[in-house]
Amino acid sequence: MSTSSPSSSASATVWRHIGLLWLVGVLAAAQLGKFAALATVIRTDLSLSLVGAGWLVSLIETGGASLGLVAGLLIGRWGSRRALIGGLSLLTVAGLAEGFSATALPLFVCRVIESAGYLAIVIAAPSLIATIARPRDQAAALTLWSTFVPVGFAIGMGLSGVGLLIANWMTILLVWGLVAAMVLAGCLRTTLPEIRTRGSFALPGRPAWLLSMGFGFYTLIFVGLIALLPVYLNERTGLTPTLAATVTGIASATTLVGAVVAAAVMRREAVWGRWLAMTLGLLVPAGLCGLVFGGGAPLAVIGIVFVLFAISGIPSSLIFARLPHMAGRDGQPPAIAAANGVLTQFGAGGSLIGPPVLAFIVDHWGWPALATAALAGLCACLVMTIWAEKVAHSNRERAQG
Repeated sequence: MSTSSPSSSASATVWRHIGLLWLVGVLAAAQLGKFAALATVIRTDLSLSLVGAGWLVSLIETGGASLGLVAGLLIGRWGSRRALIGGLSLLTVAGLAEGFSATALPLFVCRVIESAGYLAIVIAAPSLIATIARPRDQAAALTLWSTFVPVGFAIGMGLSGVGLLIANWMTILLVWGLVAAMVLAGCLRTTLPEIRTRGSFALPGRPAWLLSMGFGFYTLIFVGLIALLPVYLNERTGLTPTLAATVTGIASATTLVGAVVAAAVMRREAVWGRWLAMTLGLLVPAGLCGLVFGGGAPLAVIGIVFVLFAISGIPSSLIFARLPHMAGRDGQPPAIAAANGVLTQFGAGGSLIGPPVLAFIVDHWGWPALATAALAGLCACLVMTIWAEKVAHSNRERAQG
């Protein structure tokens, strides 16, 4: 492996780079949130079904769902910084083109292009973070990175929802393309280390695969819920599309609370604490889904949604923080890039099918059926996570013995 040396003489320099990479991830995730906010309006203007609108939201995950591992291996060879710049370039081109798309087909094509850019970013950025961060800062840095989806989704949904008050959806999409262009220009002027693999491709170990499968179940449920919540709040609680999107966006951002809890748990380095946090972070939201989709007063439903998403930030943060410990080859960058590819593939797969699958459930069995779906999916995540940790523990004992 060959890398350019990141600056590590001052902590501020390291965290400035990590912060920039996190912001790039937030921008990428905002591309998911913007369509979640605009889906109701676009669905009406273009005569899309609920399932079709769900695909429009989640299609950005196509590349990750189909090519995550391959992309992780190739990015290891090509270089993480190059991949980051390439991904931002694709987001810019697709975003600007969306602003001039007046029919459904161009929008779907642009979403596929965006998916390639998103894929490059979500593999390259955490690989760079894991390398830039000093060992004692790695867990905290990756916990910060784990928040890029909820924060980006919230920003994308919130700003796009507010934008509907003053502009049409095509103008809003054009503005997002311009924002991507500005971020690209900023990254081109910033010095980041180049990380690439010189030797053979490094596949991650079995624990990383198991952990990634669990993450896939997690994203299936939560991305699906976030995508459908604006529709639910609009239809069942009487909120306007703009207000429903804003509430969902803010609720998504409350996962930062869970990330803070996860960071505190990781700092204590207590295995039992990590297990307790993971279990509660998955099972409590599953139970709260029954209260949300069982109906009730609008304010009560909104309050429960906020609590649900705040707690749900715990497991995703723990998964990202634990991934380097399960990547194989002692967590070196080549293995981390491949492991990020696997995690992206399963996470993107869940995000891709989550909105249409949950929309299918609603169409056939009604909104209350989402509580059962959430319980099944989050229990599956917990089982896979436990399995991954047990295999990783056995591998460590075997290596030490």
